[in-house]
Amino acid sequence: MFKIKVLFFCYSFFAIPFWANSQQRLKRAESFLGFHFDFHATAADKSLGSCFDTALLANFLKRTRPDYIQIDSKGHPGYSSYPTSVGYSANSFVKDPMRIWRDVTNQFNVPLYVHYSGLWDDKGIHENPHWGRRNAKGIIDSTKAAYLGGYAEKLMIPQLKEMIDTYNIDGAWVDGDCWSTAPDYSPEVVKGFLDETGLKKVPVSAADINYKKWIEYNRVIYRRYLKNYVDKLHSYKPDFQIASNWAYSSMMPEKVDVNVDFLSGDVSGQNGLYSAAFQARCLALQGKPWDLMAWGFVPIDFMGGIQSPKSLVQLKQEAAEVMAMGGGFQVYFQQNRDASFRMIDTDAMEKLAEFCRERQPFCQGSEVIPQIAMWYSVEGWKTENPGVYGWTSHMEGISNLLLDTQFPIEILMDHHLAERMDQYPLIIIPEWNHFNLELKRQLLAYVAAGGNVLIIGSKASKAFEEQLNVSFIGKDSTLQFNMGGKTAGGIAGIKTNWQKVLPQKGVQVEGMVYTQCDYRYPTEYPVATINNYGKGKIAAFFMDMSVAYNQYRNPVFNNLIRNVISALIPDPQVKVTGSDNVHVVLGKKNRRAYLHLINSSGDHFNKNVMAYNELLSTGSLKITYKTTTKPLSVKLQPTGEQINFTYAGNRIEFVVPPVSVHSIVEIAL
Repeated sequence: MFKIKVLFFCYSFFAIPFWANSQQRLKRAESFLGFHFDFHATAADKSLGSCFDTALLANFLKRTRPDYIQIDSKGHPGYSSYPTSVGYSANSFVKDPMRIWRDVTNQFNVPLYVHYSGLWDDKGIHENPHWGRRNAKGIIDSTKAAYLGGYAEKLMIPQLKEMIDTYNIDGAWVDGDCWSTAPDYSPEVVKGFLDETGLKKVPVSAADINYKKWIEYNRVIYRRYLKNYVDKLHSYKPDFQIASNWAYSSMMPEKVDVNVDFLSGDVSGQNGLYSAAFQARCLALQGKPWDLMAWGFVPIDFMGGIQSPKSLVQLKQEAAEVMAMGGGFQVYFQQNRDASFRMIDTDAMEKLAEFCRERQPFCQGSEVIPQIAMWYSVEGWKTENPGVYGWTSHMEGISNLLLDTQFPIEILMDHHLAERMDQYPLIIIPEWNHFNLELKRQLLAYVAAGGNVLIIGSKASKAFEEQLNVSFIGKDSTLQFNMGGKTAGGIAGIKTNWQKVLPQKGVQVEGMVYTQCDYRYPTEYPVATINNYGKGKIAAFFMDMSVAYNQYRNPVFNNLIRNVISALIPDPQVKVTGSDNVHVVLGKKNRRAYLHLINSSGDHFNKNVMAYNELLSTGSLKITYKTTTKPLSVKLQPTGEQINFTYAGNRIEFVVPPVSVHSIVEIAL
């Protein structure tokens, strides 16, 4: 009784702010800004809920005003962080922490979502080994559940229903799911595969001719597992909002075919700006509301709670990359080991919330104006992916290279390319050497009709040898060499896969390979070539650049790619000059164009730097923008400051002040 009175007092002493009563309780699919907390409870965690300071949480909610809060319910160790009657918990509760989270968020009219580990469940599989998936030798995995076993029906779905009934939670963010997949040799899966294919035995290694069929069947079975729990929870509570972490993202690059309510993923602890930029582009065209989660810290000892918090400016940069692509943003912090709200830098999070809210009117629900597309070849991904889901691609470095050269890009998976190919002046093939053959045929027809294609990669270029009109000399190999030229602003060394080629007559050359870091010693081999193909052009870099760019950064590489792309699309929609430390996104909303300028400076690639507080100034930026009509106005948002511009020859030209983190140019036509 005493504890109940204390809790009542704790919940009642703070005044409910005016906005809590007037704020609409948004669905997750409608939300823009949230905060995620988890701690992956273990058997060692004691006295759960004992030190929960409701005043801290109330102050945080009052000042940051999030659209939702997301908390731990069951992490990968498999222990529930609330007193479950269905699953397994530490059974050391002084107070019910989930009840406290729910009551406080209710007082502020903030939806509550739970973090729930899906296929990955150490305790559940330990207690029920028959739930575990099996490897090719029939050995049960001690931590990961089988797709068709009893785990989902006996534990996962009942526990989520329990939390709906007990706490009226608004939704779930399922972690450790698609990215925890692996081939499942459980009897049910094996039987289904053999029945469907008519084969006599199941493949057990990648050397087997039917192994890819086996992996593809596992993908089908995983999606059935996903659909099963999503549909059953929707049936139980129709307005329940649910997502599987990284489903239908770079780790699962397929068309959405399960009724998840939103897409989401948590980007890496370090180098978050570039990770966010890449992952946002993988989610933006999937036709579902989406968000990305930034880790608010760099973990040193995750379970031990030893970490290096990120600075406010780092989180602003990550937020800008996500918001500019039209997505929602959330930040992740750990809970205390007793499941309570951890004291964090509320001053900084209040400023971060203000930063996001100021930009929300220009970002949420916006669409990107097609400019340059990178093809995420699903056939290439399936060929190179060693597992079921969870593996991403080698193309992120090329995304970084293009963004660092001020090109606005999008990422198109196979189904996007089939639907949107003709909308883009340029399509880039980033190091894939396997393609859907029908899409490749359509792509060449697109070029013949006036489009442009740039292939990057030693093996990728080989697939277009005839159209490139070059002769391949020998096979590609990993070499150290110098490349560049005077038009590239110099010569730079690199170690990567390289293919020697000799261009035929009429083929344009950009850059040369040199035997020495000296203009006097060129070889006969070009870095890149450009060839006319029908009414369009097809170009190629004959070397892999993705991993290499992140290891050997040099302005020469940016100049080479800039020169080739400028030859392919000499009259781009937008051109930004004045700084190499700016990323460009071109969006539209409500009949207005929005030019997002993101300051990309910072020690992102230095693993010895956990946090930084200052960014290099971009300097003033000169911008030209193509438009058939003179704009009604050009403004700098979110301040609303008018920008003077000139209009001539179907282009406007103007100057933008130095970008501190994220500036938005609004062009009203």
